[in-house]
Amino acid sequence: MINKAQNFIFKAMLLNTELEAFKDIGIISEESPSLDKKATDEKRISIESFPTVIRLNAIKMSSVYMAFFAFENSVRDLIKERLSGKEHLGINWWDKGVAENIRKKVIDRKGKDSKNKWHAPRAIDNIAYADFGDMANIIINNWEHFEDILPSQDWIKTRLSDLEQSRNALAHNNVLEERDILRIKMYLEDWLNQTG
Repeated sequence: MINKAQNFIFKAMLLNTELEAFKDIGIISEESPSLDKKATDEKRISIESFPTVIRLNAIKMSSVYMAFFAFENSVRDLIKERLSGKEHLGINWWDKGVAENIRKKVIDRKGKDSKNKWHAPRAIDNIAYADFGDMANIIINNWEHFEDILPSQDWIKTRLSDLEQSRNALAHNNVLEERDILRIKMYLEDWLNQTG
């Protein structure tokens, strides 16, 4: 009985220490979503029934996910805006500027989406169906439309390739190491400074 009580107290102390550490590095704050029932509302999906470690990791990764969401969509938007402009490839930019293997993959994914009528489609734009890893190839294959805002093909290829590793880990609900989070932060700042 004493061992169970000691174990419980030890785990509580560890949890408290982890919470304080999360506050110190800015992962959670007094304004962060609470883990208790009072903080839930009609639009939020409750995670209170999951183990504490899973909930804390979810909170930690939520800010990384949000940053990636914004970044990935800004890359897709930049490609679409650049290539669809009339001074570039125009309205048929997808057919003119995207490799056939990527277009075929997108057609297949859209076909699968159309069969699953119970779920809303992923998106309207073709580029939303393309893999994140395809973004660098689309940019490099249309380099003349991006060379005025991006420093080099190697720059975009290296950054997107490095980020794809973290993106895929995050998309499969893994917890990233602090060094990976710092790399993401640095690369996202690079992207914003370059394309800003």
